[in-house]
Amino acid sequence: MKIVILFLGLFFIFSCEKKNLNEKEVLEIIHSKKGFESMELKTEFLYGENFIDSIQSFRKIIKRENLKPIYETDLNNDGKQDYLVNLKHKKIVDDGIVVKILYEDDSKNCILLLSNSKGYKLLNPGKKRVYNIFSAKIISDKNQNLIKLINFKKNIDDRNDILEFDTLMLKNNQITEFSKSDQIHNIEVITLTKFGGYAPRKEFKLNLKKDSIILDSKFYKKLEGKYLGSKSENFKTFSKHLNDIDFTNLKNVYSIGCCDHSSIETTITYDKGKKKTIYDNGEMGTLGLVKFYDDIEKLMETEKWQKIN
Repeated sequence: MKIVILFLGLFFIFSCEKKNLNEKEVLEIIHSKKGFESMELKTEFLYGENFIDSIQSFRKIIKRENLKPIYETDLNNDGKQDYLVNLKHKKIVDDGIVVKILYEDDSKNCILLLSNSKGYKLLNPGKKRVYNIFSAKIISDKNQNLIKLINFKKNIDDRNDILEFDTLMLKNNQITEFSKSDQIHNIEVITLTKFGGYAPRKEFKLNLKKDSIILDSKFYKKLEGKYLGSKSENFKTFSKHLNDIDFTNLKNVYSIGCCDHSSIETTITYDKGKKKTIYDNGEMGTLGLVKFYDDIEKLMETEKWQKIN
């Protein structure tokens, strides 16, 4: 009798376990995310433009990569399948308009369905168009699953060389650039300076230490002068994130090549006085930096700034 009960119990557990998603279920989850309601699976990996499709090197890369609409893998090692999905915009019916402009803050050409206790968290590697993504796939490096991005170059100098490749990884349940370094640096000071673009205009310098936050503002929420913040406990979180994205090996300069956009300069003092400065014109150098900027913005929005006399 005990064996029968045990068998029935095991049968119940396995029968209740969530099966892998099919294409319809994957799309239903994607369509629940704001802005992705009309996206479709990308099944044809030629671009659809005569100029691009006629480039021999482009066709060779697409053939070599053997791309698929959906890749299944366990990226966060929780025993459940995650889904990297290549997407396309729904075809627009010809309405006689010759020029159609499609501009969005984020690239939506692919998305990751990451499993968690509540179902799936949707992560977009095309956030803020850090990468001009054509498509993506899952690759493996020394038993670690990674995301390989195939991107259109932002500045195409050679019409026969329009694609580039980047590798992303999952860290702390966030998509970020792949890094082999696990070195932890002792960060002493983080200084972030925002330079206003053409419009709207924000200019300030934020100085963060373990025990203090000081804002020197020329134009931030109509604040002018020096202000003291109270949330210095966030310094530890910022320091960990900068180490996680391997800040010492980031480029010194990132640029979108446009003077009308705002820029951020981050200077990190670490390991007894060493300094690393990252100048980011356009504020979209890497996904790791974008996450850092977003967290800084949240801090500044919630701080109760006290004027320093």
